[in-house]
Amino acid sequence: MGKNTGLGKGLRALFPEEVITSRDDEALEVDVEKLVFYVKTNNVRPNPNQPRKNFDRGKLEELGISIKEHGIIQPLVVKPEAKGYTIIAGERRWRAANMIGLKEVPVIVKDLPPEEVLEIAIIENVQRENLNSIEEALAFEGLMENFNMTQGEIGIRIGKSRTAVANTLRLLKLPKSIQNEVAKGTITPGHARAIIILEDPDKMEAFSNEIIEKGLSVREAEKRIKKMQMEGSVKLLQKKKEDNSRYITEIQEGLEEKYKTKVNLQNRGKKGKIEFSYSSLEELDRILELLGYKKIE
Repeated sequence: MGKNTGLGKGLRALFPEEVITSRDDEALEVDVEKLVFYVKTNNVRPNPNQPRKNFDRGKLEELGISIKEHGIIQPLVVKPEAKGYTIIAGERRWRAANMIGLKEVPVIVKDLPPEEVLEIAIIENVQRENLNSIEEALAFEGLMENFNMTQGEIGIRIGKSRTAVANTLRLLKLPKSIQNEVAKGTITPGHARAIIILEDPDKMEAFSNEIIEKGLSVREAEKRIKKMQMEGSVKLLQKKKEDNSRYITEIQEGLEEKYKTKVNLQNRGKKGKIEFSYSSLEELDRILELLGYKKIE
């Protein structure tokens, strides 16, 4: 996405410096993007690609009370459709207006391409800190998959570093159940980033439950994971030693079976020695013959 959309300047870039108020049934000979229309609330629909999936009813009710008292101070930004308008920015205001039965809402019309509509929806939520981390990660994923944007390009659009975008996207590696806990706020993104280190989904689930049950802080969770990793490393080393010992034993037993005599195999890392036991010269000759040794006449 090479072009500069101006979105880095924030939501102010969406609003004209000079506006003219009108109703949607009035025709005025002016630039439509300088108009603030009052349109019927039921002629406006939410953006199906809106990154925010959860709307706190209590906060919407508070916003509705404010709208009743002061009206909608900042117009919604909408995109014209064949029938009505799709919200680009301002879905919370629209939902609150619906809740209190407001018949009309103020809008500014912007006829933008789909990628810019999605970008603006993300920026509005991110700048106002309305998205939870999982919603933000899903929105970033949508930009990458639908519009071939890189993590660096997303970072430029929303004013974050590429690393911050990458860390947010990593949360999508969590099992869905843990993503839900992050979305609900039961565990923080900091906890979630610590959990990801475990890699195994079952271990992630178990540790997520432990964090919730014990009320572990992020720092405590990180310490616990380091301890688990150290314990895991010790167990892995022990397992390797056990596997190596089993391997040596199997070789020794195999040699004894083949040569029908006692064999002692001593292993010292990369070095070692094999000892064959015999109880008579005849038994020695038999073993040497099996080993392929030929006596010099």
